[in-house]
Amino acid sequence: MSRLVTASILRITSALGLDPEKTPVSCPIAGGGWGGAMGPAQFIPSTWEIIDNEVAADLGVPVANPWRAQDAIMASAVYLKQRGAVGSETNERNAACRYYSGRSCDGKKPANSFYGNNVMAIARSVQDDIDYLKQYGVSRR
Repeated sequence: MSRLVTASILRITSALGLDPEKTPVSCPIAGGGWGGAMGPAQFIPSTWEIIDNEVAADLGVPVANPWRAQDAIMASAVYLKQRGAVGSETNERNAACRYYSGRSCDGKKPANSFYGNNVMAIARSVQDDIDYLKQYGVSRR
């Protein structure tokens, strides 16, 4: 475990008034220490620190909380926007791939393209549900 991750978790939990020993992360380290991702959106602590101030400002809260669903969803949107998810489905797909692997979905390294493809399939399905609700006023499911 890196000291950076430990320091990040300690800063985050301190700002939220949480006990780092009792705050769930995806990969607690036996014998002491913290690592892994936090909350429903599974942000790595150092990544959370890049976006937490913007998330707090967007939500009008003093401190963003990666374990609170509203904050985590907003953080995902902020993070994806920072990675280029603006203006087109191609940009959204590439941002999803960057979220997953740090790289765009491209022909050179297609191993990460499955993630962008899956995200976009889900996004289209959600949009189809929204469109159906708007047209018929009831769920199609």
